[in-house]
This record gives sequence, C-alpha cells and structure tokens, in this order.
Amino acid sequence: MSQQRELRRQDAPTCFRVVRSIRPTRSEHRHVADAHEFQKLREQLAEANEEARMNWDEFIRTRDQCKALEEDLAELRRDNDRLSNRLRRFRARIGELGRARSQLADHAERINEAEHRTVQALAHAAAAGSEPAKARSVQQAIGYARSNLHALSIPDEVAEAAVESLDKANKRASRGRKVMEALTALHAYAIDPAREGDFKHWCAQGGHAGVQISANQIAMSESQNVQQRNVMESQRRFLVDPTLDLSGRRVMLAHIRIAQGESAPRLHFLDDTRGKTGKIHIGYIGPHLPTARDPK
Repeated sequence: MSQQRELRRQDAPTCFRVVRSIRPTRSEHRHVADAHEFQKLREQLAEANEEARMNWDEFIRTRDQCKALEEDLAELRRDNDRLSNRLRRFRARIGELGRARSQLADHAERINEAEHRTVQALAHAAAAGSEPAKARSVQQAIGYARSNLHALSIPDEVAEAAVESLDKANKRASRGRKVMEALTALHAYAIDPAREGDFKHWCAQGGHAGVQISANQIAMSESQNVQQRNVMESQRRFLVDPTLDLSGRRVMLAHIRIAQGESAPRLHFLDDTRGKTGKIHIGYIGPHLPTARDPK
C-alpha cells in the first residue's frame, strides 16, 4: 500500500501530461462557440427590438388614421342626416306640385270642353241664323252647306255631280229642300256635344229642334247582298278628304233617302265626327245606286 501511495505522488508520465494539456484546449473552443452563439442571439434580439419599434410606430399611425376616419365618418353621417331631411322636404314639395299640376290639368280639360261646346253652339247658332228660308235648288242647298255648315266636307266633284243629276226643272225645288234638310240635320248632329249613338239613333231620339228629318229616311249600312258583291261595294267607294284617307276614297254605306219611295235619290255619308277630322264626309248625292233587287 505504501508503494502505491508513493507511485501516486510521482509525476505522471509524459503521455498522460499530454492528455491533460488537451483538456483546456477543448474548453476554450467551447467558450468561443458559446460566445459566437451569444452574439448571434444578441443580434437577433436587436433585430426583434427594431422590428417591434417599427410595428409600434405603424400601430400609432394606424390608430391616428382610424381616429381621423371616425371623425370623417361622423361628419359624413351629419351631412347625410341633413341631406335626408332636405330630400324629405323636396319629395313633399314634388307631391304638392304633382297634385297642383293634376288640378290644373283637370281645370284645363274643363275649360277646353267648355270652349268646344261654346264654339259648337256659336257655329250652330250662326248656321241656323244664316239659313235661307227655303232652298230652291240642289245647287243652292249645297252652296249654302259648303259656306256655312263647317262640320261637313263636300268635295267639288260631289257637288257638281249632284247638281247635274238632281237639279231637274220639275223637281228642283223639292229636291233642293230635301237636300238642305239632310245636310242641316247632319251638321246639327256633328256639332251636338250631348249626342249619343249614331246619326239614326240621334234622329230617333228627337235630334235637334231645327231638324226636319225622320229616322225612317236613314240607313246606317247596306244589305248583306250589297256588301258581299264587290261591284256594288266599289260603286259606293266615294271621294273623301285626303286627311281622312291618303287614297282619297272610302266606302260609304250609310245613306239618307232624299225623297219618298225606294227609288228616291240618296245621300251617302261617312261619320268621322269622333275621328281625326271631326267631320261628316259627303261622298254622293244622286240617283239611287244599284242593289241586288234593282241592279239596273
């Protein structure tokens, strides 16, 4: 045992001392690596601090912008409230103006109707006042109608043909009187604002005080035989004002018997008093036209 202790007290061999000299060297490397890692962590911490500072600055800017936007939003809401109030007042004024305009339109329509009735009444009074006591011929009756009965349209050709065919010496006065009665009745019907139904119905209901024509003398159409035959229908296609028809002709089936008897002369007309011309168009005054029973 004493020998062993003695051996421990002796210096270690050179090989062991070399090993011991290595140990401090390994410790220094580890210290350097730790220092390098610590430096990297410090750098990362500095970068994180800088990023945090930048984020904080950005937060402050964003917060200030939000406050400014909230103030702008509050001002916009106040403006919106003011505009909403103005819009409600404006809409109320529009409603008042619409009601006033509707009332004005109603008044204007009533005024127009009153003016129309007045003009028609004056025209009728003027026509009645200027009517000759007695038409002595078809020519005189048609001449008077064309000058005074402005609700009638009588083309020149119709007037000339009527005078030529009906103004015979022995029947001139009677036919002139009957033509005058028919034209006067048509005019009175055309300007009557209270009329109902067609001309025949109007006459059957009493017509007008100055009308001297019976509803029995009036036919508002022709028989089916006449209407179904093209030839006979074409014979009843007469001249009209181009304002009514650009072709210048229209079929006129309504007619008035000028005298007694089936073969008496006829006056054919077209009622456009409720149309675009507002007139009655006279297309024919002359001898009775062919029919199925009397083809002539």
